[in-house]
Amino acid sequence: MEEMKTNEGITNNKELMLEHIMTHYSKDVYLLAYSFVKEKGLAEDVSQEVFIKCYRNLDSFRGDAEIKSWIYRITVNTAKDAVKKKSFKILKFPKVFFENFKKSESAEKTMLKYNHNEQILHIVLDLPIIYREVIILYYFQDLKVNEISDALNVNINSVKTRLSRGRSILKEKMVKKGEIPFWIDN
Repeated sequence: MEEMKTNEGITNNKELMLEHIMTHYSKDVYLLAYSFVKEKGLAEDVSQEVFIKCYRNLDSFRGDAEIKSWIYRITVNTAKDAVKKKSFKILKFPKVFFENFKKSESAEKTMLKYNHNEQILHIVLDLPIIYREVIILYYFQDLKVNEISDALNVNINSVKTRLSRGRSILKEKMVKKGEIPFWIDN
């Protein structure tokens, strides 16, 4: 098997490369898949399918983009395919998603923050898909605009426009609920 080098500087065979990808990106892949399919079991299935596709296509990864963007593009496309195949409704969002928002604060502050983040997340999940995907990738997955462009296979200006419109819609919905999240510009 020919060795491949990623932009992360890791050189390994195909099996070790997959192990690295799964170790570093499994949670992000699951959360991104969940943001599209909104069902725990289906998100797990999509995640497994993503890693199978990664394994099958590692040889075709050219390194033009970061491996993270490549994995996210596979995840987005696989999740969109799953959405097309099935119809479903929001069941509930897993609590593990909010672990990233918790810090060592008082139980009361943590609970208030959790409730606030849960409200924001439900509003984000109700956004139209073209805005939801860029908001999630930018704010929840910490991708840069160019990485989002690579992951979604759209040009950078489209990402910027979708991000701006998504923020506006999100801000409008939050104002109706009487609050504005700290991460939305005025």
